[in-house]
Amino acid sequence: MEIPKLNDQDDFLIDLQNNNYSSLTITNYARDLSIFAVFLHFRNVNFMNVSKKDISAYKGYLVAGEHIKDLDKIRDGYAKDVDITRLNKGKALGGSLRYGKEMAGVNTPSFEHGFLSDIYKKVYGSLGVSRPPKITKNKSKGLDPNSINRMLSALRSFLKFRIEWDLDIPLPPDAIGMMKAEKKMKKIPPMDEMIRLIESPMEFEKDEKVALRNRCMLEMLFATGMRISELIGLDLEQINTEGHMYILGKGKKERSVYMTPRSLQWLNNYLKVRLNYAFTDTDEQKEQESFTTERETSDGDDMESSALNLEMFDDSLKYIQIVEKYRETGYLKKFDSPALFIPFSGGRYGKPGSRISTNYFQEKIAEYRRKLGIQMRTSAHSLRHGFATYMAEKGASPAALQILLGHSSLNTTTKYVHASEKFAEDTVKQYHPLR
Repeated sequence: MEIPKLNDQDDFLIDLQNNNYSSLTITNYARDLSIFAVFLHFRNVNFMNVSKKDISAYKGYLVAGEHIKDLDKIRDGYAKDVDITRLNKGKALGGSLRYGKEMAGVNTPSFEHGFLSDIYKKVYGSLGVSRPPKITKNKSKGLDPNSINRMLSALRSFLKFRIEWDLDIPLPPDAIGMMKAEKKMKKIPPMDEMIRLIESPMEFEKDEKVALRNRCMLEMLFATGMRISELIGLDLEQINTEGHMYILGKGKKERSVYMTPRSLQWLNNYLKVRLNYAFTDTDEQKEQESFTTERETSDGDDMESSALNLEMFDDSLKYIQIVEKYRETGYLKKFDSPALFIPFSGGRYGKPGSRISTNYFQEKIAEYRRKLGIQMRTSAHSLRHGFATYMAEKGASPAALQILLGHSSLNTTTKYVHASEKFAEDTVKQYHPLR
């Protein structure tokens, strides 16, 4: 069984890479196009014969969640057709493209190493393994209109690519109509609940290191309006005592973000712990601790770097200054991981380049929300949304917020600004004729 793909789909993905699209964006395009290819495959529809009727049927297919079942059929086909252990030395096949010599006479392609292979592995999961738990957990649940529209948009982009490359198309991109989706008002918790959420790690985390790290992350999200991916992607070399950082955001666009004095203080508090986890190697660790202790002693403070007292934090931002010194001397490059936020336990701990995972932090935010009894659904994006909304309520310029949030269009920013219910409430109180 060969992986279903659209005509010239691989060329499209390679073109995205050549135009410097991020790996995540390319993977999303590959996933959305592959699901459409699976739909056509099991209905014996040639891509070049796709009609508007097929597009309509595809929408219903996604609403019903049938794509999950068909993806399972692909995996079942590999499990039956191929002796995975024999052909791939015990590892499940993944990825994709051409037949190899070792597969001669076998009804399955081999898989190249490299860019496209990695992409398709992410799209299909572990091929040859029937019913992967993460993929089939919600197999009876279809997609919502917003998710379907995203997939239809990917198909439109693919058709536009074919037009640009002078390739034939079965129908114009504009012939793919979007589904009607509910336009719900974006909601954020009241300010007092937002503050409780930000401060909650110090109450709920038993491990002081984890408490400091998670509190710092929440403080920085709300202080800067960063996306969670941008926060987790921060490296130690980017921070400074001024709190002005350049970050690479969505679409690989660089922008400035600015930390508040409060968030800088919590960053400093966290770094007191982070600097003690620079190395897993004992000799390197001793060298680092010695440098840190000498630096602290020269500042007139004999407190040991490994001692953590949550009641007595220094106000001088000395630990941020130490990181700055490490950057100047090139010492940061010796650290096991360049990441600002690292795991202190678990499977990722101690691995080169390790950093906190997005899923972990999102789950932690949800856990804090439940423990606090906050009814409104709250996520890392809620803090970004709250940053924009509460700044707008204080009179911040939409144009300035656009720059701070990294939006390409001011229309995107105004969604945050206009979402403030307080604006509407104040308008009623001020202008209603029978108030």
